[in-house]
Amino acid sequence: MVTRGIICAVCAWASVWSVGCGNFFPPGDRGELTTSVNAKANAVAAQIGGAAGFGAMVMTGYFDHAAQSFHFDNENDLANPEATILLAMQNGSAQACTFHVAYLASYLGLDELIQDAEVQAGEAITVEIPCAEIIGMGSLETPGREACHLADGQAVANVMSVPAFLGLDYECADTYQFTLTQDVDDLDSDGDTEELILESEALRLHMMNGGPFGHMHGGGMGMMGQHMRP
Repeated sequence: MVTRGIICAVCAWASVWSVGCGNFFPPGDRGELTTSVNAKANAVAAQIGGAAGFGAMVMTGYFDHAAQSFHFDNENDLANPEATILLAMQNGSAQACTFHVAYLASYLGLDELIQDAEVQAGEAITVEIPCAEIIGMGSLETPGREACHLADGQAVANVMSVPAFLGLDYECADTYQFTLTQDVDDLDSDGDTEELILESEALRLHMMNGGPFGHMHGGGMGMMGQHMRP
């Protein structure tokens, strides 16, 4: 469930965002919290790859190995409640666009939070959010949801906004990037190289040779080698 509202007395930066509220996890067993975060991470990872997944067919090979990569094993793997992350959002379109950032920060609750930020046409902004275990666009578990909305109301889907995981794609205090751009490389293999897509930094990272953890497979382009595309 995604909820919206204001996180009171938690995020001083909330005045520049539309912020969602989660159900706050009571003090107590951090082991139980780690188990819950790990389950959420596995659910998100299960949506990576395949025609209906985050990254669409371009992530098919990566999904073969996803289970080896997404783990929150103990409380030391969880996000630091005193830390933040900078999000760099670049709008390569001809219209202003509102980006819909989704993230899970377990110390703020186990519901994913949504924060909106407007970026003018051809511009980039950097904003600060709480350090979180997972960062994405639209909905973390739902490919095909709206990653951003253009000023004319057109929605751009989040399928190329591959969710990122703490300890795999970024660390607390890092800067993490999202880019609204024309799909000149036809990453979703639909034949349209003029449509807009919203890429996450994780998408490009996971496609590179020696991507997360230096993992390689096969001899072709991309971290997963020749079976990166079907």
